[in-house]
Amino acid sequence: MMPADPVSSRRDQALDWLLRVQQAPHDTQLRAELAQWCARDVANAEAYGKAERIWRLTGQLAPATAEQWPQAMPATAVAMPAGRPTRRRRYWLGAAVAACLMIAVAPSLTLRLQADYRTVQGETRDVTLADGSVVQMDSDTAIAVDYHGSQRDVRLLSGQAFFKVTPDKSKPFHVRAAEVRVTVTGTAFNVELRPGRVDVDVEHGSVRVDDAKRALASALTAGQRLRYVDGRVQVRTFQPSQAAAWRQGQLIADETTVAELVEALGRYLPGKVVLRDQGLGEKRVTGVYDLHNPQAALSAVVRPHGGKVTTYGPWLVVLGRP
Repeated sequence: MMPADPVSSRRDQALDWLLRVQQAPHDTQLRAELAQWCARDVANAEAYGKAERIWRLTGQLAPATAEQWPQAMPATAVAMPAGRPTRRRRYWLGAAVAACLMIAVAPSLTLRLQADYRTVQGETRDVTLADGSVVQMDSDTAIAVDYHGSQRDVRLLSGQAFFKVTPDKSKPFHVRAAEVRVTVTGTAFNVELRPGRVDVDVEHGSVRVDDAKRALASALTAGQRLRYVDGRVQVRTFQPSQAAAWRQGQLIADETTVAELVEALGRYLPGKVVLRDQGLGEKRVTGVYDLHNPQAALSAVVRPHGGKVTTYGPWLVVLGRP
């Protein structure tokens, strides 16, 4: 298992505090414990401040309730001074909100600048390229296309896509995803890009997968799946008919961790999905889930292990165990 990102872990802790206070806004003991957590490390206070502001910007925090919640504070303080905000504090709050917006929006803007084609959450799209090759794009996916001379190059910037490549031995077709390059002349295959990981599934034909940085190479044929994680390669077999099951609105899990399934289903929901229980995330599940109803699919994934799905408006879904 990869080590947890300290920034992401702190952000999740802040969100957990936010949800607990939201559920019990008049619990003075809880607010005191939150203040102690914020005072323990200035980074904690900053993380909580960002979580609260993003929550408020999405419209989930009522103004009356917001006044009862702790603000971001220095490590030596327990609470912000009462009274009307000073000009300096108003400036700082405005800057913090602007920074939060930039953090939330920057990845989307970057994809917009780089991508030739993209889909949003819940949308799929078929794109026919200049040579007749077809790219079927899953939800929340972006690609950049570069046809020049004897090269046909497609970069998968996010998400996953299924490629039906028109044969042309004089012009190799390349799909690049992070450090991985898939080379074909004519075949059908799926490529999925996740943080720190690339999956390649071959439905028919054959492909070559390489990583120039580490000089690794693998040849795949129909019914083979390659997973590339941090320079390590794992190849296994599967039923070719199950390649890119998302095209039929299905998510197929075979001893897959709950955390992986939550991440995959999160691409079909408009807001953020938070998994609060690490132990729950490590549980493994086998089944077929309906991508047309991702909310119900999340419940079906966690319920066998005692998990519960809680929804806070349209922008936040939290999974955990009571």
